Amino acid sequence: MRNRLRTCAGTTAAFAVAFTAFGATPAIAAPVVEDRPPLSEQVAPELAAPSGSAPRATDSQTETPDTAESEAPDTADVAELKRDAYVAPFREARSVEYFAVAAEKLPREVVDAVRDIDGVENVLTVDAARVEIDGEPTSVLGVNPSSFRNHAPRPSAESDEIWQGVAEGHIALSKEVGTERELDVGSEVTLAGGNGEVPLEVWTHATSGIAGIDALVSRELSRELGMPEGNALVISAPDTDLWDLHEELEEILGEDASLQLVADAPEPLVDGDAVPSTVIERVIANAETQLGVPYVWGGTTPNVGFDCSGLLQWAFREAGVSIPRVTHDQWNAGQRVEWDDLQRGDLLFWRSDPTAPNYISHVAIYLGDGQMLEAPRTGLDVRVTPVRTANYAGAVRVNT
Repeated sequence: MRNRLRTCAGTTAAFAVAFTAFGATPAIAAPVVEDRPPLSEQVAPELAAPSGSAPRATDSQTETPDTAESEAPDTADVAELKRDAYVAPFREARSVEYFAVAAEKLPREVVDAVRDIDGVENVLTVDAARVEIDGEPTSVLGVNPSSFRNHAPRPSAESDEIWQGVAEGHIALSKEVGTERELDVGSEVTLAGGNGEVPLEVWTHATSGIAGIDALVSRELSRELGMPEGNALVISAPDTDLWDLHEELEEILGEDASLQLVADAPEPLVDGDAVPSTVIERVIANAETQLGVPYVWGGTTPNVGFDCSGLLQWAFREAGVSIPRVTHDQWNAGQRVEWDDLQRGDLLFWRSDPTAPNYISHVAIYLGDGQMLEAPRTGLDVRVTPVRTANYAGAVRVNT
């Protein structure tokens, strides 16, 4: 078996596409999505997938886990639509294996080279930046609704009203951002970009399916905001070896671009031993010191506030173990274990976003005896609760 523990230069670089609220020139600043670990830490075995889990299929958008309830996201008042912008109908569901982003526009020859990689079926060029939405830094993509919808989770991909609203200048927020920030469908938000402020209506809460991306707007609107043009790629290559594809993408895109693995890994790519039980006990003890601390969306601060993945990253880091920041990456960062083989310290995951049934949306740490510790959601504190089986995706045992 080839060595899959090599680090990948450039992968740990920030997804650094952002711009200041004053002036149109993009600048390297806060990441578009969280810093990504090396590929060897982003992917994990599909061996012994727990009951209720959903292994990666060749078309990750077309297979919905039985445990997740799929529903079309709500939209604002469709009577407001002018129907003056053409949006192509939904044609076919396309998977997303990688998301690539750079600080500036990717040259056409680079994009063409990515398209020419053996096994790459589709490449979308999009705009990516961190902007402020009502004063909060937010990761936004500028997309062509006609093409991007085919890569979106099926509940939103099939909704003509969602993409018509985006095409006509409204904003689609992820389910998490819309809910946690209380930015209701139909309400107005202010986007502050490189060209100043733009008021927009929240058209829907529909998760993009790409971890860390919190909002979608049309490319016309992204240019009005002053976002970088064509600096990111959505790459569909469902039948490729993810490691080989990563190496080819890295060679073509160079060190100035960063890659995010979006798909679940189909085979073991992470070697290593499980974190020793003595260290796991320190991890759990760290997490238990935060019992009663409020849930805060995006929170990473002890005794102030955590979100679900931020709490666990902190608890492991304090015990000397590094795990990724984002829930999706934590799901892809260790060995999957069966339900009957759960051990104290395993990470438990759920797919509970009805707008994106395949999306990993929550994580907790298993304590044994059917109990877990989690930072649940806004309005609730860090707590110990019985393990929930509804929408359960699977478990991961963290490796050193």
